[in-house]
Amino acid sequence: MHERLIALQKEVKKHVDEIWIDEPKDVMFIRNGYIKSGAGIKNQYFTTLVMLSGEIRALGIHIFSDLLHYAKDGSFSLQQLIKMTKKSLQVDLGVVGYFGLESYGRLLRQYYDSLDLMETLDEYVLLTKDLFTLTNRYQLWLHQIFPWNLSVLFPKADIDDLRDFIKQI
Repeated sequence: MHERLIALQKEVKKHVDEIWIDEPKDVMFIRNGYIKSGAGIKNQYFTTLVMLSGEIRALGIHIFSDLLHYAKDGSFSLQQLIKMTKKSLQVDLGVVGYFGLESYGRLLRQYYDSLDLMETLDEYVLLTKDLFTLTNRYQLWLHQIFPWNLSVLFPKADIDDLRDFIKQI
């Protein structure tokens, strides 16, 4: 395995260990309303948190999960997986760091930049699994800080409310 891949894998595992129990510093900053880049319109960070939570959720639940599935099912070559991975991560590379997850964004960028150094499917699976774990850990932290209490402002309509609404239109 290339030394850059080994170094990245060690750094990702170290970061996973650091945030397993303790809130990541970049999440703590977001929770307290500070995003270094200034992301968030009209002096608020709620919309940024919504967007960021969605991006990280998609990475953890779909993108990395699907890529690992494809890597293990044997239908795709390493080069095909690398191409799919690069396309899948293209947007997130610039977004997650800008929206406040600087540490995660930096590691995601390093992973992306290291893809072409991978020589075996095993290397791909090992490092992708570590990014999958890191991503889902971040997703759990973002889920914990999300202001779920705001949901009381969006009560579900019952069938009678719906009938009344339909009569009005």
